[in-house]
Amino acid sequence: MQGQSLRGLVESLGAEGFYQKVCGLLNERKISVDDFSYYELADACGVLPDLRRLNEMASPVSSPLHVLRESSPGVSTNLFQVVTGELIGRKVIEGYEDDSGFIGDKLVSVMPSRLRNQKIAGFKALAGPTEVSEGHPYEESTFEEKYVTSEESKQGRILTINEELIAFDQTGEINRRAMALGFYLRQERERTIVRGVTDADAASSKYVYRPNGAGQALYKTDGSNRNWVGSGNTTSTAFNSAVPLADWTDVDTVLQYRATQVTDDRIDGTARPMVMPVKHMLVPEALRGTAMSVANSTQVTVTSGDNETTFANPIHGLAEVLSSPFIDEQGGQAVNDWYLGDFARQFVWTEIWPVQTFLQRADSESAFDRDVVLRVKVRYYGGVSAVDTSFVTKVDGA
Repeated sequence: MQGQSLRGLVESLGAEGFYQKVCGLLNERKISVDDFSYYELADACGVLPDLRRLNEMASPVSSPLHVLRESSPGVSTNLFQVVTGELIGRKVIEGYEDDSGFIGDKLVSVMPSRLRNQKIAGFKALAGPTEVSEGHPYEESTFEEKYVTSEESKQGRILTINEELIAFDQTGEINRRAMALGFYLRQERERTIVRGVTDADAASSKYVYRPNGAGQALYKTDGSNRNWVGSGNTTSTAFNSAVPLADWTDVDTVLQYRATQVTDDRIDGTARPMVMPVKHMLVPEALRGTAMSVANSTQVTVTSGDNETTFANPIHGLAEVLSSPFIDEQGGQAVNDWYLGDFARQFVWTEIWPVQTFLQRADSESAFDRDVVLRVKVRYYGGVSAVDTSFVTKVDGA
């Protein structure tokens, strides 16, 4: 939008009307944030009454950057900061919503919440259904309560816009910084989720699984949580060896484990198998190529001596392969391990505050100390928690 047309809109609509007009056009997608120049917006709002003198100054020391103060008597003294804050806030959100390459939202179910460290309730089935003879009453059944607790944290940063960025018309740089701020906030959320579903921080007593409010390791290597295939499994001794991911038979081994060893938590009789469709295979980037080949190949070839047999891949299309460098980041054994299951059924993202942006205007202390026009704060408040143990299996790949 051109400076002259902006100035005309401000004069004809007034401060409140101009702000509402800008928001309306943005919401209707008739214009975008990139159509604005913060320099021309400042001029239209009366922020730069000595604008033309900038090019007349011989020395940078005498450059009148201090003129970035609104002085037009017909305009609200906060219009420039309010409109600019709106535009920058939208660029922050745009950067946050760029989820290219991110997998976090496929690994959790988002659960809005008003409380932190809340109880997420469930129940144990003490008595299943029984056969009812004709004319006879139904047997009574009771349930025992169980619960896990959530844990959330607040994450955020502040973006400072100095007078120089406005006075020298660095609109593109301002928008780039705003988008980067949103993107890195989203990346921090992604890292939190991936480290949560892999239980990466259990060794430092930062637990994602907190049954009855007491934190514990999610993937216990003794197999007692019915979600570990690999060395040390004393609960299911037929599955106490590592299973490196190499071909479809390795996935089939884990499927057999889930079918025969993972049972419900009833205590009134014999525990029964659970129907748990596999939706995703999660791997580090180091195993991404292998996992994609194993899961997506349409045919497999088996060689026995001089004979070679080709047949349809039994697990083709079984699960979507997801990978993240935040698993490789953990180093050590983590770069060999892989996961299979329905992650969104086992993990929740409790969202107390979704991503938010806030504006601090030019009357702050930093405006005097560092020539700050405005500051934009962006934050979220949330956390990942495991509500059960059965739906995702971790596989020892060493």
